[in-house]
Amino acid sequence: MEAPLGGIAMHNIVIRLGLVGVASLIAFAAWMVWIRDNEEARVTQAPERLYVINQDELISVAITSDEASVRFDRVPEGWQFREPNGIGVNGDRWGGIVLLLSGPQIERELGWVEDPREFGLDLPSTVELTIANGSQVIIEIGDRTPDKRHHYAMLRGTSTVLLVNADWGAVLQSLLEEPPFPYWYYRVNPERARVFEIDQANQRATMFLGTNPGQLASGRVLIDDADTRDMTAEEYRKALSLVGGPPTLQVLKLPDTTNPALGFASPTATLRLTYQLAKPIEERFDFSIVYLVGGLTADGQHYFVTTSDTPALLTFNAAWIDALLGFSDSLR
Repeated sequence: MEAPLGGIAMHNIVIRLGLVGVASLIAFAAWMVWIRDNEEARVTQAPERLYVINQDELISVAITSDEASVRFDRVPEGWQFREPNGIGVNGDRWGGIVLLLSGPQIERELGWVEDPREFGLDLPSTVELTIANGSQVIIEIGDRTPDKRHHYAMLRGTSTVLLVNADWGAVLQSLLEEPPFPYWYYRVNPERARVFEIDQANQRATMFLGTNPGQLASGRVLIDDADTRDMTAEEYRKALSLVGGPPTLQVLKLPDTTNPALGFASPTATLRLTYQLAKPIEERFDFSIVYLVGGLTADGQHYFVTTSDTPALLTFNAAWIDALLGFSDSLR
């Protein structure tokens, strides 16, 4: 028995619509796959870099300009300055530097240029990177672009001028102009000192300085566990004259600190200083450091000193240490 004509026509329409729907879904799915693949290719494609170094294999960094130079070496204890010998870098300022040196992104390639003087590349600053296998990468950095967003740069041994991010060059320039010495390396502005503690022979004098911002010449002192008292004007003046640090210090290679000749088995004193940083570093506004004072050097002109912030052995001017100890006694 034949089916009604209208029923067949409707069935065919449904089939056609169904086929169109399936075809549309297939086309849409194919389009989405194409978009996905292209998006993934775009997202995962690594940007071209001036060079690429495994940061774990970087062992030496030297930065030089026509006015100054600085060199850092990786040692088992971490990174340190080559000169002065044995001084470790400031961890707060050094953080992220090695990653930064693993390779900057190329913003644009200018190609070969006829006159490097136009880009400051006739007398460039240089960054010399030494890798564990002995190979080197030397980058020459020229002027900033007119919009100040990039530096002109090139790899030594090539003739192609490239643009790299200006911030990358600025960070390296800051290592040269303001080397990341540890906090203890600098003399402290006495007005920034906040807490200074002198601990000798189980007796402790703790000075709280600058306690009243509205009155600069103000401080309090705590002797052992007694109640704090206001410092006299003369005590406060004397404290400021001493708290800035020794007039001279030396940095020596760290020998065995258990050597009795250094005097650390029965230390002369322990000094603890907290001061406000002149320029905050990220979220940090102050810094505390502890010095362990050992015995006198053979000539009697200095005391041996160690601190956890450096693998080196320090010596402080003996007259300064003796003045501190005498001042601590006078506060009692």
